[in-house]
Amino acid sequence: MKKQKKQTILTIILVIAIIALVAVIASQIFLQQNNEPANTENTNNISNQEDNTVNTTTENSEENTVKEELKQPESQDDYIGEEEQESNNDEQTQVTENKDEKAIELAKKEYGEDDTSVTYSIERKDGNKYYVAVKSDATVVMWYEVDTDTWEISEY
Repeated sequence: MKKQKKQTILTIILVIAIIALVAVIASQIFLQQNNEPANTENTNNISNQEDNTVNTTTENSEENTVKEELKQPESQDDYIGEEEQESNNDEQTQVTENKDEKAIELAKKEYGEDDTSVTYSIERKDGNKYYVAVKSDATVVMWYEVDTDTWEISEY
């Protein structure tokens, strides 16, 4: 019974503290609202500054539009069609695949090409660093780090 009495007292104290906190916040809000009418000149100045900012922003956006119109190409020679974009994407894919293949080839040379019981795979790419795993029966035997800029290989 003593525990229940202590819990009741603590609950009452907590409720009183929350009510006091709400009263303090409400009084601060009330004081701020009462001070606002005395500052009407400041409010007018602020609204004038906002109008000037809006006008400046509008003028800047109009200037940017004119600049963008000037940047547009005058001839259709610069136009890249869908087929050309696809071929560019294919070339990029081939470059990536070539880097992958070259990284695996370096790992094969480092580990030993004659070993056919292992498989090589790129497990992670971190910028120009490729991490090649040498696996035997799905267990990683060796890790290699290949730098695709300098084509240097090191054990990881």
